[in-house]
Amino acid sequence: MNPEYVKKPTPSFKELVQQEQVFAPCVWDCRTTRAAELCGFKAVMLSGGQLAESVAGLPDIGLITADDLVQSTERICNYSSLPVIVDADDGFGETPLAAYRLVQRLIKAGAKGCTIDDTTGIRGWNRWGFAMMSGYKDGDIKHEVVSRENWLAKVAASLEAAKGTDFLVIARTECKLEYGLDEAIARCKAAEAMAKEMGVDVMTLIIGLKTIEEARKVSEEIHGWKMWPDVMSKNGKADIDLDDVIPYGFNFVTCHVFEKASMFGMYVYGKETLAARNTVFHDEHDMGGMPKEEMDKWIDMGLNYYIGIEGEFNDLAKKYNV
Repeated sequence: MNPEYVKKPTPSFKELVQQEQVFAPCVWDCRTTRAAELCGFKAVMLSGGQLAESVAGLPDIGLITADDLVQSTERICNYSSLPVIVDADDGFGETPLAAYRLVQRLIKAGAKGCTIDDTTGIRGWNRWGFAMMSGYKDGDIKHEVVSRENWLAKVAASLEAAKGTDFLVIARTECKLEYGLDEAIARCKAAEAMAKEMGVDVMTLIIGLKTIEEARKVSEEIHGWKMWPDVMSKNGKADIDLDDVIPYGFNFVTCHVFEKASMFGMYVYGKETLAARNTVFHDEHDMGGMPKEEMDKWIDMGLNYYIGIEGEFNDLAKKYNV
């Protein structure tokens, strides 16, 4: 058997963030996770929004189910050795017991962490993200969240479900968009204090952080592990230099890159193929100068390995068919 295609043990995400700042792309299936592996990323984030588009053709407005999430998590974790962190929204229920059960299911599926946020059932980036990208200030974006107590109960339930494992709960608040940074900091401080009392690790995440000044202010109040929300850019300049936020304890950062990459590639190849009514462009295109050995890695999903062990199984059957 070729050891290259035998699934290796998945590293502990907690250990990774202790050692370095982890930069991870958002994925939604095995193929995008394969791309992350080949690019050299050390972890991935299963995006709820991209999963909604992929499995159901839906916008990111809170319409996928817990089953959609768990099933996709299991497929990716069975395939890949990269630590998978899951966007678990609000735990998919009003009671903290929903979050408790969901975290248990995600652990069994193979995930190494998840976010639990303070949104309501009416949620999703497509409801508020464009306003934030357009420069709306805190307080100008209508985005209802649950009470601090309700959210903390879900975080507590998630932390309890993860006890005794290397699964990392990320307490995520989106309240900054409507209620400002001070309320977001207060919520994360409470989550951090609660986790300390419970004797477990927690990471915090404030959606809507944009500047180094905000990073500095957050770090003055929240001293543990912190996640920086998706790094983006405007007018050709990144909103933040990732090295600049390391001193402030931001050791996990995510990004969206494969969505645009895949759509652009499919658009170009599809248009060329339809216009020519043949596959010459596809068959002859050099993938932008990608070396052949690299191209082979991207195309191959373990074919030779699986065909090889299939032959071994058949040979053994012949040997003992006496």
